[in-house]
This record gives sequence, C-alpha cells and structure tokens, in this order.
Amino acid sequence: MSFKISVIKKNQVVAWMLTLILGIAGVLNYANDPKRRFDVEVSGRMEEPLGEAVLVDSPNLISNVDDYLETLQNEEKVSTAKEYFAKSRIERNDYFAEKIAIYEKILENASISEEQKKQAQEELKHIHEQKNAILVAENLIRMKGMGEVVILQNGDSINVVVAEEDLTEAKVAQIQRIICSEMGGKAENIHVNNL
Repeated sequence: MSFKISVIKKNQVVAWMLTLILGIAGVLNYANDPKRRFDVEVSGRMEEPLGEAVLVDSPNLISNVDDYLETLQNEEKVSTAKEYFAKSRIERNDYFAEKIAIYEKILENASISEEQKKQAQEELKHIHEQKNAILVAENLIRMKGMGEVVILQNGDSINVVVAEEDLTEAKVAQIQRIICSEMGGKAENIHVNNL
C-alpha cells in the first residue's frame, strides 16, 4: 500500500509541476506578445493631439500646399538621382563582371593556345586597370565636392555624370583633368553632364 501512495504522490507532484510550468509559459507568452505591444503603442499614439485644423479656403493652405509639392518634387529628384547613380554603377559592374567571366572561361579552357591565353590575361589585366581607374577618378571627383558621380566609358568616349546643379566651366575642366590623369582620356572625348 505504501507503494501505491508514493506513486500517486509522485504523479501528483509531476502533474502540479507541469501545470506550474504551463502557467509560467502562458504568462511569459502574454507578456511578450508582439501584437499586444503593437496595440498599446498604436493606442498610445492615438491619444496624442493630431494638430490644428486648417480651413480649406485659407490662403495659408495654398502656400502650404505649394511648399509641400515643391518638397515632394525635390525629394523625388533626389531619389531619382540616387536611383540613377546606383543603377548605373550596378549595370557598369555587371558589364565588367560578364567580361571578366568570359576571359576566365577562356583561361580555363584546355583547348585554347598559349597565345590566346596570353591575350585573355592581358584583357583581364586591362579590365581590372580600367575598373580601378574609374573608381579612383570617381572618388577624386567626389572629394572635390561635386556630389555623386558615375563614369561610363565606351571606347575612347568617356561620359561623366555628376549630381552638381551649378556645373561651371571651371568644375568641368577640373573633372576633365582628373579623368585625363587617372584614365588617360583626351579632353575632347570627355563629356561632363549634370543630373
């Protein structure tokens, strides 16, 4: 009989411990519920005052709308410019990556002659030098305070696009000198545009 009583007591202790653990887990789950926390944050914001009312026919409303529209247009220009520069750099880097992959496949091909492999190595070296020259030139132009810049090269023609609203002749000449010294381009083949 003592055996049954001790088994029952052990089972009861285990059941009470499981109940206690489940209770603690439930309390912790309730306390850390992200949805409940979000509801509290939103309701806290809703109690704040929403601002002053403005009459629709108020002259201040028209000037505020004009200011707001101008701000939106400026923000759109900035985001469009950022997108342009980012997209141009990505496309340029993808182009270089494709060319590098082609020449690396040529080097891996066992049926290619040593002369062709040597040409492929020279082209790879040229591509890496070109990438480095573009990177250095862009950084130097940025250091001169011209803002964002992207350099696009097509053969001998080098196009430079800068995010500079006041693009003076002096700034264009400065950019051309940087391009000539870093990339070896000729001034007549360097075209500088602002965005």
